[in-house]
Amino acid sequence: MASSTSDPIQIASENEYVRIVHVNLAAGQTPPKYAPAATPTVTIDLNSGNVRYSDSDDRRPHNTAIREIRVELKAAPETTPLAGDAVRIEPTRFKVVFENDRVRVVRLRFGPHERGVMVSHPPRVLVTLTDVSVKLLFADGRTDERGASAGVAAWLDTETLQTENLRTEPLEVVLVEPKSARGFS
Repeated sequence: MASSTSDPIQIASENEYVRIVHVNLAAGQTPPKYAPAATPTVTIDLNSGNVRYSDSDDRRPHNTAIREIRVELKAAPETTPLAGDAVRIEPTRFKVVFENDRVRVVRLRFGPHERGVMVSHPPRVLVTLTDVSVKLLFADGRTDERGASAGVAAWLDTETLQTENLRTEPLEVVLVEPKSARGFS
């Protein structure tokens, strides 16, 4: 599907595991025809931060504007169990908001200038709910600074890292982690 910047449904990126779709509909606007790459879908409402899981094409009627990111789950990447699983290591920052046999959805929050501990993440889609500016320290000693505006989504591979929020405001993101049969144990 070709898209222009005025299209209310835009494919932001796609790989063998997920399709990431931005949806921007005005109040009462009829959604255009769209064929998802796969179902189920995890939807992140960018206005409220709410997360919804659906096993079917979601064509809800709406009376308000919709700004959301949809992560269509095509396949699960092969993963091995993570000894430093972020949810287990830092449960105060990493909260599971939804989990089933196909996906785990995690909300991550850091206060202003907070620094976490070294944790591991499986392959995932990261969706920014706030503006993000972070310094990362990787397990191999490399460092990197990354930033993104609120409302951005990207695929990230397995990483072990420590995160420091460089902003004077809280940081909040949603992680959508497709699961293989092995899960995250």
